[in-house]
Amino acid sequence: MAPRPETRPTLAAVPEEHLTRLRLALLRLARRLRQEHAGDLTPSQLSALSCIEREGPLSLRDLAEMERVQPPSISRIVGALEGEGWVERVADADDRRVVLVSATPMARRELDRIRRERNAWLAGRLSSLDERQRDAVLAALDGLEALMDDLPDETEAPEPELPT
Repeated sequence: MAPRPETRPTLAAVPEEHLTRLRLALLRLARRLRQEHAGDLTPSQLSALSCIEREGPLSLRDLAEMERVQPPSISRIVGALEGEGWVERVADADDRRVVLVSATPMARRELDRIRRERNAWLAGRLSSLDERQRDAVLAALDGLEALMDDLPDETEAPEPELPT
């Protein structure tokens, strides 16, 4: 007997109301997390700084592609970050014409602080749920992460990252 082909539910199988509730819940949660204790950094600056810390050192061109913004925009963002001491520019060892940006130790400490505060906020929100709700949210993690698995790498397609 031949194995049955895998069947996936179509969008028609998921009620529109559920899709809307999921979309709104994810957007509101992401927005609230972004607002949680980012200090004086703008969302664009925080996103770029997180990317530099995670992937850097980076050229401005590569950073602009990863952040899905135009080079003049990333130049302004990096200029502001550099002015505040969050990033430093260094010449590429392989090609002295290329300038790379990297996160400073101060930036790494600040990003760690922001992550800890956001995790603490989220832990507080989770603790406000009853056990059944909390278990349901945590059980959904694999599925939520799988939603992202099929998407192109962030360097290839747009969608702002929630800075970590």
